[in-house]
Amino acid sequence: MDDKLAVTREMMMYFIRVNKKFQKFEKNPIEFGEGKKLYPSEIHILDAVGNGVGNNVTVLSQKFGITKGAVSQVVNKLHEKNLIKKEKMDGNAKEVKLTLTRHGRNAFKIQDDLHKNFENEFFNYFKNLEQYKVDSFFEIMDRIDLFMDKFLNDQKPKKK
Repeated sequence: MDDKLAVTREMMMYFIRVNKKFQKFEKNPIEFGEGKKLYPSEIHILDAVGNGVGNNVTVLSQKFGITKGAVSQVVNKLHEKNLIKKEKMDGNAKEVKLTLTRHGRNAFKIQDDLHKNFENEFFNYFKNLEQYKVDSFFEIMDRIDLFMDKFLNDQKPKKK
């Protein structure tokens, strides 16, 4: 039993270490030309708009699991940097349609090329991975996701 507990703790520490590296990565801006920098939160939104995955704040909020207010802040920064154009949607005065500007398309292309290079590293490893290992990975990640949801929910102040 002690061995299983030790292995569990080692796995948790490994996950935490990788997660911290990812968080550090997420804080580093990427230069996209002309001395301008984009932060990962901006890159994610730019990528989603550029790939046609999200063309408004509501869809982006749902896609990333963050508040509309948080998405709006990032969209406004991208708008100020002349990377995203905001247009009122027909039939809905509240909703704004998001598209990339010319500069936004250039930044998207640079970001997309970097992203593809990054993905290729993973793809070259995962393409030959045996299916049972892939299944195990998703099973473990699903369990971690559930644990985190439960932990975060348990940390919320209880209403009186």
